[in-house]
Amino acid sequence: MAQDSAKMNPDEFISEARKNINIELSRFFERRIREISDSSIKKLIGQIADYTVQGGKRIRPILVVCGHNLFKEPDPEVYKASISIELTQSFFLIHDDIMDQSDLRRGKPSLHKVLEKDFVGMREARRMGENIAIVAGDLAMTYAYEALSETNFNDKIKNKAMKELISITKITGYGEGIDMLTTAGVKLKMNDLIRLHLWKTAKYTLEGPLLLGATLAGYDGPTAAISAYGCLTGLAFQLHDDIIGLFGKEEEIGKPVKSDVNEGKQTLLMIKAMEYSSREESQFIEDILKRGNVSDAEFEKIKKIVEKSGSYDYSRRLIEKFILSGKQYVKTINGDNNTKDFLLWLSEYLVTRKN
Repeated sequence: MAQDSAKMNPDEFISEARKNINIELSRFFERRIREISDSSIKKLIGQIADYTVQGGKRIRPILVVCGHNLFKEPDPEVYKASISIELTQSFFLIHDDIMDQSDLRRGKPSLHKVLEKDFVGMREARRMGENIAIVAGDLAMTYAYEALSETNFNDKIKNKAMKELISITKITGYGEGIDMLTTAGVKLKMNDLIRLHLWKTAKYTLEGPLLLGATLAGYDGPTAAISAYGCLTGLAFQLHDDIIGLFGKEEEIGKPVKSDVNEGKQTLLMIKAMEYSSREESQFIEDILKRGNVSDAEFEKIKKIVEKSGSYDYSRRLIEKFILSGKQYVKTINGDNNTKDFLLWLSEYLVTRKN
């Protein structure tokens, strides 16, 4: 188990971790570019690198580091392994933006829109941009496994870590499948929604990275408390994300505020608003989610229904409940106290952020 040292400053830890993660990402892509002679593929790798290195909070790879540091002294090698989850994130987001037809990501053009510029003047420029972006996403996923395989951890640990990364991508894929079905009109109940968020968000955002880090530390003790923290905090993270998606500002969230509604996403806010509202208001929300292309006036009406119905307050109460429960599980982990304190701090940060 890692030894407790001077009390950790969360902001300083995040800043230092991000710097190390970005260094490893840059080095990884430099190696990939050097090993390829084809100029068009070099350019594509560079575009994947730009997309990955220039955006994101690095929360997921930081959690890999935390999972490791809970049980073992900090090791620079873990940063090399942690980029596997950031590359996985690029894979998911690149494909997600194509499926959602979202042209913005982190306040900048989505990768398929960047790639589309290479085909300006062609009849099917958008389709070509999307097709090449699909390839880019596939490469990012391959790179995730490659990054993990290139670390200096012993083969037994790398084997177990690879299995954990496979589990993360598989379960998240299941969640993505359910998410796509909901936008096609398949109605979700509360239990379905929770499973969706556990699979699509919690697994690769919190639980998976922490377990991956613990595996890299060689930890083979009980993981139930780690999983419970990751799942509960991941649920709260997603519910807060849905609130930001409806009530946030476009300049802060980096994508159109109407995107979730236009995509027909059945968030908890929508499900509970339909459940708690009059038949007329409930039908209005259902029709809008099916139709998309919501007007400004319709969007404002939906927000008012969500607030008036009590759906917003319901989501907030559930977020608080999940966070409180997750914290209780952290306290039971037999690991480094500084890292545990950081995870307690992170819980609050994730549900108070604006983007």
